[in-house]
Amino acid sequence: MSENSLNTEFEMQARVQKSFAEATQKKVENHQALNDDEIKLLCPVAFKDKMTKAEINRLGLSKYYSFVPTMNVVNDLRALGYEVVDAKQVSARKKSTRGYQKHMLTFEHPKYKVEGREEYPQILLTNSHDGGNAFTLSAGIFRLVCSNGLVIKTEDYGSARLVHKGYSFEAVQKLVKEFETTVSEVLNKITEMKKVQLTKDQQIEFAKQAALLRFKAKSYNENNIADVIQIDDLLHAERPEDKGNGLYEVFNRVQESLINGKYMYASSGKVNAEGTKIRKGRPIKNFKQNIEVNKKLSELAFELV
Repeated sequence: MSENSLNTEFEMQARVQKSFAEATQKKVENHQALNDDEIKLLCPVAFKDKMTKAEINRLGLSKYYSFVPTMNVVNDLRALGYEVVDAKQVSARKKSTRGYQKHMLTFEHPKYKVEGREEYPQILLTNSHDGGNAFTLSAGIFRLVCSNGLVIKTEDYGSARLVHKGYSFEAVQKLVKEFETTVSEVLNKITEMKKVQLTKDQQIEFAKQAALLRFKAKSYNENNIADVIQIDDLLHAERPEDKGNGLYEVFNRVQESLINGKYMYASSGKVNAEGTKIRKGRPIKNFKQNIEVNKKLSELAFELV
């Protein structure tokens, strides 16, 4: 094959790959069910299908460790009607953990996507293959008005785990049943949140507590966090639906600003102090941190119901 022919073939392959990646991303944006090839593009670590004794020893795992492929769980959830609509994996910090790192898949069920409903539930499956994390299922809520995902802290379901021993379809089925019971409770909590009105002082206090979830240095506290981050930025409404003094609207404004980095902050000292460098916030891209901040933020909101 000539050099020109090879170049043409490589260019065609590159175009096909680019087109596939763009089409996959579009499906994620539209919450459409992903097939295995699309999941593999987004999260190849989910397709690890076996673990050798040498790998188990190298990772320092227990001799009782029983490897369960993530795709086994995916297919079990599919059998229960849940579709994968997004998939992510963290970057491996060490070469030794590459191919085993933590990953997350988001599931939705068509039965919850009914016309007129502003929010509907998601299942968030997190896992890793290095023994550091068992399968964990978290309850998520997707909000249509802003295409934003909320991870809701729940007393029981948030800690539900599928340990890497004794895995079975029946165990997944049981957890999904618990999830669907919990979802009803969570949606009721959201309904209650919509009834609560906050004073301006309460809104500022909520935003301060939320900011401390992101700025965790020991030197930061309720008394000085407003000198570090623009509290008004966290309370800013991006859209008409989020305006007002309702707890749910305030919660969503703060959540979106905090997670997406829609705020300005000072690297040190007061925000308006002369010579202080003002920076733009950064979105939380690490899904582990995203889930942690979201859960704690929902706890803050539930305390006000």
